[in-house]
Amino acid sequence: MGSQVRALELIRALGTTGHEIHLASEGRADDQTIGWSAADIAAVKALGVREVHIHKSLIDDVVGWYVRRRERRKGKVREMGSWGFTPPLRTRWFACLVGRLEPDLLFMNYSISDPMVEAAGFDRAKCVLETHDLVLLNKRMQSRLQLRLPPRPYSTRNVDPEILELDWYRHHETDVSDEEAETCARYGLSLSISAREATRIKAHGGNVVHLPMSMSCGREGNSYDGGAILAAGLNGFNVQGYLWFAAKVLPLLRVNEPGFRLDVTGALSDHIAGQPGVVPHGVVPDLGGIYLQSRFAICPVFGGTGQQVKIVEAMAWGVPVVALAEPALESPIVHGENGLICSDHREFAEACLSLWRDEPLRRRLGNAARETVKRDLLSSRYATRVRDCLEKTFPWL
Repeated sequence: MGSQVRALELIRALGTTGHEIHLASEGRADDQTIGWSAADIAAVKALGVREVHIHKSLIDDVVGWYVRRRERRKGKVREMGSWGFTPPLRTRWFACLVGRLEPDLLFMNYSISDPMVEAAGFDRAKCVLETHDLVLLNKRMQSRLQLRLPPRPYSTRNVDPEILELDWYRHHETDVSDEEAETCARYGLSLSISAREATRIKAHGGNVVHLPMSMSCGREGNSYDGGAILAAGLNGFNVQGYLWFAAKVLPLLRVNEPGFRLDVTGALSDHIAGQPGVVPHGVVPDLGGIYLQSRFAICPVFGGTGQQVKIVEAMAWGVPVVALAEPALESPIVHGENGLICSDHREFAEACLSLWRDEPLRRRLGNAARETVKRDLLSSRYATRVRDCLEKTFPWL
């Protein structure tokens, strides 16, 4: 998940500050039931974390699941304070933990965690809010989309054609709620992965710094002789993007290049129906081996918030990305220099065919993509910027 990658980058950056770090987490990550293993805890401690505090509560899990399910069925998401986000026992546990540790500075992930800060009685002026995205807006968009998605396994045979229109979100509410933006603005510092979302928070008077996704570059030695790759977790935006590609782009590719192959990795690949030209791989612990063979990556997503982390990840491995214009706005892709940006399914198919057939082109764009990450988005640069932000905002620290 992109949010977990981002969180690890932040922990890595904080580990360079010399301060004692404690990490508080729930026992499972959102509703994808990813738990903590001993290896996970050891890996986080290796980044500089003194102790990992994990809250596990079956009651909270059931309460959170029930509330989220009810809200999804109604097609709407409550604002701050929903027990679907911050169930009562977890909030109480966190308040007790903060009281025991008495931290000098508190980092929170997502604005929906704000009720936990309130319960802990901690001064928001001494808090940093990591806004991986404007999550209430994200949940609101996904709730409307979920009502229109076909049942699993996902197939183009029974998909609602309306959700495959690239302007679908223009006909639905996509504005940031005042409550969410105002909540972000109350914190001493907000770190935003998205430039557009940083601007929205600043409009409410917040101290916001735009810090795009950082990444360590993968090893070199790309062969560029495998298939195309789509790495995607199981969320509505990825499902919609995959179905758009399978319904509108893939048929054009199969006509012109019968041997075209799309390798799909991640949780999404376990829930798609069989499709000629598509090879599901499931969740792959280390994508490096696939990236080193891939001819290019695709990002057919056109809904969502924040930044598409998988674009940056592919570029860090020297893999050129074909993306739609919407996610490309918040990415380091420069059309024709380190990747290709498309405005519709025909342009997307043409871009895929160009890269599929032209090895020198995919090598040139792929090498440029890796150099872009090295120049602008390396983890070491992110760590330096985080330290600078903390020193400027909290000089007493």
